[in-house]
Amino acid sequence: MIPKLKTALFLLALLFIISACNSEKKEQQELFDEVMLLHDEVMPKMGSLRGLSAELSLKADSLAQDSITNSTLKVDEMRRLSKKLKDANEGMMEWMRQFEQVEEGTPHGEVIQYLTAQREQIQKVRDDMLNSKEEAEKYLLGDN
Repeated sequence: MIPKLKTALFLLALLFIISACNSEKKEQQELFDEVMLLHDEVMPKMGSLRGLSAELSLKADSLAQDSITNSTLKVDEMRRLSKKLKDANEGMMEWMRQFEQVEEGTPHGEVIQYLTAQREQIQKVRDDMLNSKEEAEKYLLGDN
């Protein structure tokens, strides 16, 4: 009777451990997927940011060469917006350079901490990209 009880307890403990590991892996995968979803949302916008930045830079340079009108404020604003777009684009590039896959066997708590920090970073990158793009497009549409 005792050997059967030991076997049953052993199997129950093993089942509990396997269940806990699966739950941790699922939590890690869901957090990783969330990070990648944020990345995938704004990655395609990088070309648009570069294009808007170039457009603003060209307009600023052209306006700065116009000696007839004093457009210093407009030129400064276009250059500020262009820099904001470049910085947002560089933020994405930097995030991608530093992002690393978590190694197998890394403790669950470390994985969650790392992926949570990455989610916060990519959310900031996303916000910077979307806000700078929106601000630049509004400016260009207003044809200031």
